[in-house]
Amino acid sequence: MAEETETMQLQLFSPSDVSPHSSRKDCWVVIHGKVYDVTKFLEDHPGGEDVLLHVSASGDATEAFEDVGHSTSAISMMNSYLIGSIEDYVPPNPSDAGTVDGSYMALNSQTMQRNKGSPAPNIFLDYVLPLFMLVMAVSGWYYLTFVAKN
Repeated sequence: MAEETETMQLQLFSPSDVSPHSSRKDCWVVIHGKVYDVTKFLEDHPGGEDVLLHVSASGDATEAFEDVGHSTSAISMMNSYLIGSIEDYVPPNPSDAGTVDGSYMALNSQTMQRNKGSPAPNIFLDYVLPLFMLVMAVSGWYYLTFVAKN
């Protein structure tokens, strides 16, 4: 029942209504078709205020938000900044996990966390490169210690 009254108070905005709100004094962000007033959160954002200002100016911040992979507490914190939604919202990429049979499904925090898998391992950067650096360091030490003295 509380959710119904909270949803009824939200305003509908057009993308042109949101676009002027991209400054340090007035910053709105659109994520999954919902409009958030993050002006008071700019200084507290762990990624810095420039990140929020950039995505605010670029329009829909859904992809940038998903790419970072926010924690459950960060996602639940978003509700306190929610001020409305975008009318006739169409997700940026209809093939995303947020669509079901071509229609947009509103993503909640549990759905976002479930869809966020672990990143693919990069074998070269994780194993081969550190091993190569170790071999080079030992080779340099051996050369400078034993070969260069002769």
